[in-house]
Amino acid sequence: MTTTIDGVFVDLTGSLARSGISAASFAELSDDQSENTHRAIARLSREVATYLALSAANVAARSDWQLGREGLARKKGYPSPEDHVQALGGGGGGTKADTRRLIEAGTMATEAEAALDRQQQADQWAREFPESPPVDVHPPWFAPLGTAVTDGTLSPESATAIRRGLGEPAIGVTETMLADAVVRLIAECRTVNADQAAKAARHCRDSIDAAGVASRADAMRARQYLRVWDKPDGMLHGTFELDPENGAYFKDFLLQITGPRTGGPRFVEKTEKERAQRIIDDPRSTDQIAAEALIEVIKVAAAADPGTLFGRIRPSVKLVVTATDTPAPTPSRGASGELVLADGFIEGTPGVIPTTTIDRLICNTGFIPVLFSRDGTVLDVGREQRLFSASQRAALALRDGGCRWPECHRPPSHCEAHHLHGWADGGGLTNLDDGILLCARDHLRLHNDGWQITRTGRDYWLIPPSVADLTRTPIRLVSASPLKPRSPLRSRA
Repeated sequence: MTTTIDGVFVDLTGSLARSGISAASFAELSDDQSENTHRAIARLSREVATYLALSAANVAARSDWQLGREGLARKKGYPSPEDHVQALGGGGGGTKADTRRLIEAGTMATEAEAALDRQQQADQWAREFPESPPVDVHPPWFAPLGTAVTDGTLSPESATAIRRGLGEPAIGVTETMLADAVVRLIAECRTVNADQAAKAARHCRDSIDAAGVASRADAMRARQYLRVWDKPDGMLHGTFELDPENGAYFKDFLLQITGPRTGGPRFVEKTEKERAQRIIDDPRSTDQIAAEALIEVIKVAAAADPGTLFGRIRPSVKLVVTATDTPAPTPSRGASGELVLADGFIEGTPGVIPTTTIDRLICNTGFIPVLFSRDGTVLDVGREQRLFSASQRAALALRDGGCRWPECHRPPSHCEAHHLHGWADGGGLTNLDDGILLCARDHLRLHNDGWQITRTGRDYWLIPPSVADLTRTPIRLVSASPLKPRSPLRSRA
């Protein structure tokens, strides 16, 4: 099926040739034509991004600092290859960081191609001279990422995110282990965006490098900063970066301050409704509320009781810890009876945290420790009650990691527990297996627009209505939690 959009010839099966653009012509398309046209343009854009990455890597190679005055960027008067690529146009998004990622992706693809050429030459040499010693060809462990960029399997942004997320070989982490991880990540990240690919890569690194968790946590802690400066108009401006521990605490505080404005749950306890309504009715902007609340906290923090600060508002970040695997029905305990913890993470953050941080936070009154083990807690309550209990909500948050709707990244604190089978009219149970987290927006969409969620075993599937997909093809709902037990990235011991 083909169409012409004011000089733009579009093959709706996948190819697109551009000779002119008119917004009005796009508006004349049907819904299906609009979707197919956008898919075709996106495929072309991805191909162009691949060429752009290869070209950027070529410019960077010609500008290598070892070339001195003969380097291309220096000859043209630019201080770095990134500056030169940006000046030429198409720097992967505009910023120097975007351009640097583009060059990294193109360089990986270039090195992978060179390694393949060396392997082919070595194979040909072995065929022609079978008596000669074999030629040792050792491609870089990340070479498959470069190949995936060249053949279009991964976008340059996703490939760079995976490469950075996996890091470098270290004690206990060999190039072979990283190479195996690359293969699994390429298969898992074919259809996800760069941010999701980065998280998957970090999870993978944590799963194969438990010994490095503490050092990476120390490195992130060392990178924390807060900088402020006065603007000419008298306003104070600033930037900051926080490690996952402090960041989760700060973010949870802001979510509780502004939650009713930014998509927090609609179903709140009766005692909380008045506070939520006051925030909604507040004439100040959401950003202004957050800023002034932060200053108020700073003013009273030294003397205030954390339990009464802002009424019931108090960060309740969950520290999730997992006990070591044991056939016993209770958590593993050491020789002296102390609890033995394998690892843990802070709810809403992707990375594993070290045991030393777990020990400290368990004693910190600003955190709620949640032991994820078979401790006898009853989490299924059948039809004895309609709403999910606090324990069930905590378990759902750990299992789902936030809203399970595709491409939604809202945290557990912005989610509601949805019954797969209607409690009132469908005989549904208030049990974990029959519950799933959805943010308020997607929960309303599910009920109002004809979407359905079903379960087969431990997998949950979103069934679109016919207006969204005539075939109603099920979409697998993937958990965002680091506790995903069935993820191939966490299958290794």
